[in-house]
Amino acid sequence: MAEGLRFAQLAGWRIIAEPVALDDASWPAGAEVVRISPDDAFVVSPTREGSTSPTVPGDPFAIVTPEHGFAGAFVDAGHLELLALHHIEWQLPEQRPALAQGQIAGVPAKLVLHADGSALLLVACAARRELEERLEGGQ
Repeated sequence: MAEGLRFAQLAGWRIIAEPVALDDASWPAGAEVVRISPDDAFVVSPTREGSTSPTVPGDPFAIVTPEHGFAGAFVDAGHLELLALHHIEWQLPEQRPALAQGQIAGVPAKLVLHADGSALLLVACAARRELEERLEGGQ
């Protein structure tokens, strides 16, 4: 099942701010924004020196900090169906885009479900190897 899944550490920005300010924020071009909760977002984009950090003008007390704690794998629609069939015991949301979270192969993870049927599979870096092993081993 893990065939085709290539996990990599994701660099980005963690932003804690008022929900309305996050709703109205502009993000760097090419960034993927994962809304973990109403006041918490993970903006997947470069954090290297010289890159532009996101700003949240609507909340002067917003916390914007580099985030390196997630690994991710992009999953095409076909692999997502197999992943759900063999490794997810909970129902995926039908409405897309959406964020879904729960155990995948027994490991806490998140799925950022895209409108085209693909997804970004997110897992804490500390649990990455365990998830990879379980997906490869068919557990």
